[in-house]
Amino acid sequence: MKKILFLSLVLIGVTAQAEVYRWKDANGKMHFSDKRPESAAENITEKVKQVNVDTSTAEHQKLETIFRKENDADREYRRQQAKPDPDQLRRCEAAKEYLRVISGRVQFIDNEGKIVRVTEEERTQKVAETQAMIKKTCP
Repeated sequence: MKKILFLSLVLIGVTAQAEVYRWKDANGKMHFSDKRPESAAENITEKVKQVNVDTSTAEHQKLETIFRKENDADREYRRQQAKPDPDQLRRCEAAKEYLRVISGRVQFIDNEGKIVRVTEEERTQKVAETQAMIKKTCP
């Protein structure tokens, strides 16, 4: 929604800066264009500019009722709709496997093959952190 609102504002700004020309052709037909024709044309840009553009707080509040702010459910829906890249899928699968392993009784071993003493509280904290990371980043 924010992108649509931003694009609308940008397009309004772009069109507001265009010049507008009016002329009659040989048959008496009236024409309007943002490009100056080869024939004589009247520049009517000042006549067609918007006059009463309301930028007050009340107007912003009205717009917020129409274009509500993005919430957690919107972000979750957008995350679910996004197609994950293969690297992200591999990382998620590795994180899920790690979670499966540390969810039960486990011994942690360092790079040298020695057992690392980890309390049950530390293991539970690692499980919670991994679950949160998976929930946040994995499809």
